[in-house]
Amino acid sequence: MDERQASGRRARRDAQQNLERVLQAAQELFAARGGEVTMEEVARRAGVGVGTVYRRFANKEELFAAVSREACNSMRDCLRSLTVEHANPLARLRELIHLQYQRCAHQAALLELQPGARADEQRCGTRREQQQLYATLHLLVQQAIVDGQRQGLMRPGDPAALATLVLELLSPRAYRTLAATEGDDVEALADLTTQFIFGALGVRQP
Repeated sequence: MDERQASGRRARRDAQQNLERVLQAAQELFAARGGEVTMEEVARRAGVGVGTVYRRFANKEELFAAVSREACNSMRDCLRSLTVEHANPLARLRELIHLQYQRCAHQAALLELQPGARADEQRCGTRREQQQLYATLHLLVQQAIVDGQRQGLMRPGDPAALATLVLELLSPRAYRTLAATEGDDVEALADLTTQFIFGALGVRQP
């Protein structure tokens, strides 16, 4: 390998590392403060020049979209893994609730759980990922309800409608409202919400 090839490889490696630092810094800042974050703040957190950020992302909306897509896709992967880990529908639903509340506590600005999206979300390109996340969670909650009903662990009812009602309690908006009145202990809030949802579904412990 000649010197020119080695230099090119180093440059590509450095560029990839810079991109990873920028995305990590943006994820932390956007998750904490939403749209108030500036490109300059992201650059400082990442330890790179602001020009490095602008070379990869034309504006803050593009950067937010990239970070939100990654967060939504990561969340969807985590949700799907629960279906493999927990065959029992009650354990599965409980874990779904806890996982969603953990994400609401730390990444609410990136994971707005809505079947649609606001105009600003449409402009920054996050609508599709957020809709897919909503659809994935709805499907998994619905399947847990179907399995619970089949096993006689939950009361009868339309699983799709019941899943939609459950998801209203799992949105970042609902989490923030509950945390404002009950405190910010995520596990305690998830347990409280699980107890309420199980009661509404007529859960009978096996």
